[in-house]
Amino acid sequence: MKNITRIFMVCLLWSSCKAQTTETVYHPIVLKAKETSLYTKNVAWEKVNKKFIELTEGKQSTAELKPALQYLINSLGDKHGAFRSTKDHSIVVSYTGEINSRDLRHSKFVNTVINDVTAKFSYQLLENNIGYLKVVAIGQGNVKEQADFIRNGLKDLKIQGVDKWIVDLRFNGGGNMEPMVSGLAPLIGEGFIAGSINVQNEIRDFTIKNGQFYNYGRLACEMDALPKIDLTEKVAVLLSRYTISSGEMLATAFKGRENTKFIGEATAGYTTGNGYDVVSEELVMIISQDIFIDRNKIKYDKNVDVDQYIEFQHTIDMKKDNQVNSAIEWLNE
Repeated sequence: MKNITRIFMVCLLWSSCKAQTTETVYHPIVLKAKETSLYTKNVAWEKVNKKFIELTEGKQSTAELKPALQYLINSLGDKHGAFRSTKDHSIVVSYTGEINSRDLRHSKFVNTVINDVTAKFSYQLLENNIGYLKVVAIGQGNVKEQADFIRNGLKDLKIQGVDKWIVDLRFNGGGNMEPMVSGLAPLIGEGFIAGSINVQNEIRDFTIKNGQFYNYGRLACEMDALPKIDLTEKVAVLLSRYTISSGEMLATAFKGRENTKFIGEATAGYTTGNGYDVVSEELVMIISQDIFIDRNKIKYDKNVDVDQYIEFQHTIDMKKDNQVNSAIEWLNE
């Protein structure tokens, strides 16, 4: 969900531009944020622009610009916003302002479990023809290969007679949603399944046609339509405070699906689609530009909530997992 724009050449002309006019001139980076930010109506832009110019005056290196970049991100109130390096995509600055609700995400668990780069999609057959799918974060890589990995899990479980499903998104820390949605497409359903909407009320649509995922009209990767899964088959979606960003987008894709129940905790609340604006040879501005909507065009401006609240347990013992056990109970009703 990246809207790519290059504006760093404009930044190079900034000094000459402001010397040629007495009118208020926005710094190119501030102007781009003003034009695209989801929160643009909440920002005192003239004040922010003046302060940003003061902080960047005479500054050139990324290290020197960090205070100004931090100020801009915090001024947006965008907890999903950041400036990243063009070289390795590492975070240069990210939101450090106030967050409405207390963050209950344990940093040690995030670093060792949620952000574990070795974690992979897994699945297993449970009692009474229940299929369990654990969908974790997916980083950069071959979309087709990653989508096939998930889809083959669906096919294998279907061959084994599965007709009830648990989709576990509790450990999903985001990343690339395309292989997630592409892989699970037959389980999500056909047609308009989710999307996002910007401040101009323009909708970016996510659709599934014949088991294939189209991201704003673009085919994510070539897939077949198998396995065939009827919408009467029940799906329990497990969520937690650790479900974030693209994980939340995937959860939204299941909202409005028939015979589907959400169990666990409300998600982390990073339910926005981010732009990808190159502002210099070293920096990319990634800020929230639109907000997630489900197949019924309901907005998720805070988080993705659940139908049945059950507190997340920091354990990997499935037999003692209250959310899994509750899902099994509902699926067997």
